[in-house]
Order: sequence, then C-alpha cells, then structure tokens
Amino acid sequence: MSQSQLPLLIGIGSRIRKSPYYESDLKYGVTGFTVYNKMYLPTGFSGPEKEYESLINDVTFGDFAAERQIEISGPDAYDFIRYIQPRNLEKCEIGFCKYILLTDMNGGIINDACLLRLEENRFWISPGDGDVILWLQGIAINSGMDVSIHEPDVSPLQISGPKSGKLIQKLFNGEHDDLGYYKARQTSLEEIPMVIARTGWSGELSYELYLQDGKLGNKLFELVYKAAQEFKGRVIAPNTIRTIEGGILSYGSDFGREHNPFTIGLGRLVDVDQEIDFIGKSALKEIKEKGLTEKLVGIELEGDPIIKVPENFWSVKKNDKKVGRVSRAFFSPRLQKNIALAIVDIEYAEEETHVVVESSNGDLKSKVVTLPWFKADKETHLD
Repeated sequence: MSQSQLPLLIGIGSRIRKSPYYESDLKYGVTGFTVYNKMYLPTGFSGPEKEYESLINDVTFGDFAAERQIEISGPDAYDFIRYIQPRNLEKCEIGFCKYILLTDMNGGIINDACLLRLEENRFWISPGDGDVILWLQGIAINSGMDVSIHEPDVSPLQISGPKSGKLIQKLFNGEHDDLGYYKARQTSLEEIPMVIARTGWSGELSYELYLQDGKLGNKLFELVYKAAQEFKGRVIAPNTIRTIEGGILSYGSDFGREHNPFTIGLGRLVDVDQEIDFIGKSALKEIKEKGLTEKLVGIELEGDPIIKVPENFWSVKKNDKKVGRVSRAFFSPRLQKNIALAIVDIEYAEEETHVVVESSNGDLKSKVVTLPWFKADKETHLD
C-alpha cells in the first residue's frame, strides 16, 4: 500500500479532551473524530446517508458535547450579554433561548451561538468552534462590569428527527410536552441533572439535553439509546446533508470573521437602532447603509453525486473569473441533486445565475438558488 492509500487517522491522546459520552461513542461504532472546541467530536457512525435517512424519518441522537458552554453570571451579566452582540434582547426572558452572533469592532463575526437565559443574571452561550471564552474574558477585564465568565460542567446530547418529541415524551413521562421552540428549563432524568432545551443543529425537530454532571454521560446515553429503539433510533454525528439542505451554517467553514451578519443572511440578528451600545455597532450601521458586496447563497451542481465534503474551498467562477467560494457540498437524496453553500460576489448572487464550480470532481456547471432547500421542522408531532 502506498503512502497516499493509507487510511487517514486522528491521534487520540490526553491533549484533546474527551466528552462524557466518549465511551458510548466507541461502543456504538464511531468511525471517526474531528477536533472541535478542543474536544473530540464524532464525524460518523453508520455513514452520512443512513444517518440522514434516520434523521429525516425517525429519531437520532448523539454526542454534541463539543458545543462547550460558556457561563456568564454576576450582577451585570445581562448588560454584558447585550454589549457583546447586536441582537435586541429586551424580550429575552428567563427560560428563553436566542440565536445570536458575536461581532468585533469592524462588524466581523467572532462566532455564532445559542444563548440560554437560565436566571435573571445567569446565561449560557453555546458557540461554534473557536476560542470564544477567551474573547469574552478579554472583553470583561476592562469592561467595568461585574461578571464571572467560566466553562461549566455542561455537555449537550442532541436528539433530533420527527419522532424526537415522542422520544422526549417517553423519557420524561410527558413532563416536557409543553416545552416551546427555543425554550429551556432545568430538569433531571433518573437523578441525572440537566437543562432540556428545544434547540439543536440539525434542520429537524431537535432537543438538547444539557448534562450537568460529566461523570454520568454514558449513563444518560444508555437511557436514551434504550428508549429510542421503539422509534427506530440511530446514533449519529452532525449531519452534513441535512444542514446544507436547511442552510444551517458552520462557523469557520461557511463563514468567518471576515464576514458580517448581513452577508450571511442574518441581518435580522442585528438592531443598530437600539439605544444601547454594543461591540461593532457603528461599523454594522455603516455596512447596512452601504449594502452588500457579497452574499451567502445555495448552489446546485451538475455531475456525479458528491459523497465527500470538500477538504478545501472550491472556487466559483463566471467567465473564468473567480466570483466566490463553495464551503460545503454533498449529494441530497431527497432532491437527487448535488447542493452546496457558497459566498459569492453580490452581482452573481441572483437566483438562476449560472456559474462554474472548480471541484475535486472537475469543473461542474452550476447555478445559484435561494436558501434553504428545506426549512427547519419545529413541530413536536406528539399526536
């Protein structure tokens, strides 16, 4: 076997943290890991296609503990939360969850995150991959605000799919049937402490069990595994196919600090007219007034089915001129099409614009389409 044919492996060692569900990942057939927030994150079990079919038809669950939580507490926690991001949170009550973007002084995106308000002045931020905790601690040092910022013992286990509401109903004997979309509450399961939230990174109906005792991770995983069998449950990793279909973005891949909220279609998370100040307010106001120079779009690509996520950005070209880049692409079984997420120059962002994508499969004729292909499912399907 030549060097180029050797399987690619990731070294497992003490330098990278293992999640509380790591032994369960091994037990149920994990086929690979990546490193996300300095923790091993599963990349597959039965393959993206099988995992996708279970995700859109039945129920799935898996180790999402690499969504490391950042707890912000103290007398000025609410004011601090409002200062670090541009969304208007005047109506963010206790028990609410909000999707937010953290921006820098130039309006660039530090990361995206799910915000949970647990108490009057106690919040969790669940960010994408990156050193968000260091960014926030750095801001806090000279902010003049009385806040404490640390990483708590919290590890999400995600449950997703059209039958996930029924699985939650079975696990908790109907206690959380009334839990609304993007709401959270403290709970427990067989004396395992956790916060349950109607959140998740999947594109389907999702819940996250935010485990609050890392020693009990494998116990929780077994409880969910056994209960899920009635609903044809499957252990999965984050699913590329469904997240592309839903236009659900991945920080560091689909967008980064060089992009602003308006470029990626999330201007709704920016309120430059609110009275309070926040990081990047003047820059974001100027960006909004000037208009977009580039935009996140969907792309449909011709050619053989794409069954491997691009290892590098693929160039998008028009008349041999580079006009953008594809970040993630895969074949959608439901659409019977290759689909991708891309950021392109604004003059090429209109629907039905024909372009060429330079892929690992060669140059592919492609066209721009509107996102998403399938919207997120928010119904609990308990009947």
